[in-house]
Amino acid sequence: MTALKGRKTKRITYNLYDRGRLHSGKDRSNVDMKAMIAQINDPSVQDMIKSGTFWGYNGHEIRRRFGMNPPDSVIIDGKVVYLERSIRTLESTAKPNGDVTHVHEFLENESGEYARKQYLARAGGFSSAQNYKRAGLGLIPVGFYGFDYVMQPNYATNVGDGQLFDGLAIPEEQDGLIASFDDATDVTQLSAADAMIAHLLEQQILRDFDNIHIQSELLNMNGQALDQIDVLANQIAGRERREALQAQRKQDLSTGLVGVIRSFDSVCEEADTLLSQSDLARMRLNGEAPSQNKTKPRLFKSIFGFGG
Repeated sequence: MTALKGRKTKRITYNLYDRGRLHSGKDRSNVDMKAMIAQINDPSVQDMIKSGTFWGYNGHEIRRRFGMNPPDSVIIDGKVVYLERSIRTLESTAKPNGDVTHVHEFLENESGEYARKQYLARAGGFSSAQNYKRAGLGLIPVGFYGFDYVMQPNYATNVGDGQLFDGLAIPEEQDGLIASFDDATDVTQLSAADAMIAHLLEQQILRDFDNIHIQSELLNMNGQALDQIDVLANQIAGRERREALQAQRKQDLSTGLVGVIRSFDSVCEEADTLLSQSDLARMRLNGEAPSQNKTKPRLFKSIFGFGG
């Protein structure tokens, strides 16, 4: 699957053993990182990545409410809500030393464009989603579901600009599994699948999509306004060029009509010279010797009555 130019992240690398945080976020020292590495490199995960179907969302709220593999749409407050995806994972691998490298493509929809703007502004970062099962005091990863784009990742190196963020273990226990996300936000655990918490998550999802839609509309309006300004500027420049060209043409035409202004005497002098040269040429042709003492009359002026 080829990412569109300008919508693909650089290769982002963070280390599972180093969250880059000392006083905030969620400690991961009780997680079996070898099992996590195996889950990231699992053939089923790599198959989904290669097929271009390893999706991510804006925030973890959608997965917290509707599971790690949410449906395309749900009904909230009696309305059908499309759970729009934001990113597609193009690459995700983990090395034995804990280095995780991943690349994403921002989708060409409102949600994807919103996440892309945050990424370019270096606001937030990527946060992984996985299921765990308890093993005494520890947690063993049993499923890896990719990355979402969040404002506070728990691994401070997972933002794409050299800083650090990762995530935070949390919600719902189902069939002995604990859903966990690598964001650093302090979230109330959904231990009893409380209806009130589910409702609040749904309302947050609606607010998020409304905010994304509003910002998208504002960006479109701003883009249209800038386009209109460009059109007007081009029209003004074109009109100015036409007016300048018309003025130049008028000037050239006027100059051509007027020509070079000369005095009447200078024209007569030129005519007399030409006539004298013509007489001399005729006399030489006929073998006549021109008189040295005879002054040539000013013939041209005499024609018009101005002769001396």
